Amino acid sequence: MYWKRDDLYKPFGDYHVNGGKVRQALQLFETKIDDIKNEHNNGVITAASVHSPQSANIGKVAQKYGVACIAAVGGTKVENLDILPMMRLTRYYGTEIRIVAGHGMTAVIHARMRDIAEETGYLPIEMGELMETNPKEIFETTAEQVENIPDELDNLIIPTGVAIQTAGILIGLKRYNKKVKRIVCVCVGPTREKKIDGYFKDVYEDDVKNYHPFEMVAHKAPYSKSFNFEIEGEYMDDIYEGKAYDWLLKNIDYQNEKTMMWLVGKRPRTEDINYMMENKL
Repeated sequence: MYWKRDDLYKPFGDYHVNGGKVRQALQLFETKIDDIKNEHNNGVITAASVHSPQSANIGKVAQKYGVACIAAVGGTKVENLDILPMMRLTRYYGTEIRIVAGHGMTAVIHARMRDIAEETGYLPIEMGELMETNPKEIFETTAEQVENIPDELDNLIIPTGVAIQTAGILIGLKRYNKKVKRIVCVCVGPTREKKIDGYFKDVYEDDVKNYHPFEMVAHKAPYSKSFNFEIEGEYMDDIYEGKAYDWLLKNIDYQNEKTMMWLVGKRPRTEDINYMMENKL
């Protein structure tokens, strides 16, 4: 069993947000910082589930660059913002959280995010908006990470949200001529065939069929249900990676087949956040 430990990418040190999505966010800010400062009132806005690390990831990178940040969320109450781990962390990073809906419906929350972006002039950090700017850097940072994986694998298991990491991995597999018999994207939420098809068409003007074939399966557990597994003495992410590993254990003969699981990143756990705040890290 092989592990691609992208969760060990820790540009802000232990306990903080980490992994491939943070790498993407840093690259995105690096390429757009002048535009953010000069055209968007030195601010960004994002939208996320209250359990997702998205708002904390963007908030921490915005803090690094001295950029104001708003996170639009739904399905919670003000009094819960100091209880929910990802919301506590997002606030700790200096991000303003706005509850824009009484439910967690993505379409409504993202629509309100766009309304606030128009009101404030802030740049939306959301794939639908960013696609208009042809953001290859979002995918390239992941594609580069494929270079050091084994040249041949029987199985590659990828925890999948909106499939941005998956698209980058497919680009890297082709670029570095890696041979993988089976790629399975274990989706937390719906499967994302249309999303990934759009990434290749809109950003690379290419067809996903020109890349390695893959399967998408939806994990049946509710989004917020935790699956706690340890790897090399550390907990993996309990929402995304935990569900993907649960699926792997039940469906892949990893003891007899050369198998790799890609660990995209890891949400800081409650004990990490408490330690960070207590020690003002």
